Amino acid sequence: ASDVGIVLYRPRMADNVGGVARAMANFGFDRMVIADPATYHFDTRTAVKAEHVVEQAYIARTFEEAVAPFTWVCGTTSRTIRRRVALSPREMAEEAFRRVQAGGTACIVLGSENHGLTDADIERCDAICRIDTSEEQPSINLAQAAAILCYELHVAQREARPPRQKAEMATREAVDRLMDFSREALLDAGFLNPQQPHHILAELRRLLVRAEPTKREVELLTAAVKQVQRSLVPVPRRKGDPRGGA
Repeated sequence: ASDVGIVLYRPRMADNVGGVARAMANFGFDRMVIADPATYHFDTRTAVKAEHVVEQAYIARTFEEAVAPFTWVCGTTSRTIRRRVALSPREMAEEAFRRVQAGGTACIVLGSENHGLTDADIERCDAICRIDTSEEQPSINLAQAAAILCYELHVAQREARPPRQKAEMATREAVDRLMDFSREALLDAGFLNPQQPHHILAELRRLLVRAEPTKREVELLTAAVKQVQRSLVPVPRRKGDPRGGA
């Protein structure tokens, strides 16, 4: 199931990495990405019969590098996020494999053991997933969370039916490139607040990802935005704009 990956962002404890690997292997998944870990010495003893998952894991330096190859990024959180609808593990799994059926790839991001994903991390995710637990004991460890998510992914994978034809979907890296060019063009056009452009851009990104664009479509949009920017006469920048306002 290389179309679906599990991303561990800033894991703190080496044995938890092994526990997640074991949970992944239990349900037939082996694409692990480890981003900015506290240690690079991972204990494979806890990865019972899943040592290969840890040994073959891709080590990324940043969040962006970790999720770049995927077309859909779902972050996990135990918190309620304002203006964001959280998927259940089952809804997340169904959506992940619906996108895989259409030719895409998906990754599920798990944050550090002590703090999870920050608001800024969540903002960079296309969707969020929350595991509902008892109010008396809401805390679950990293491996437990991975097991629940991987089980639901396993069930969704078995029920998924491949389409007759697949298009090559745009990767996260391609969408990021489009958003970088869009940011500059929208700043030049005076549409974005130079001091806080990120919130609007994040909403535009999520809108784009919901449309499930193909690689070709994102390439066309990128070319169009670049052409529009070349023809713009930039509006005067407001004070505080890092690009040179008055």
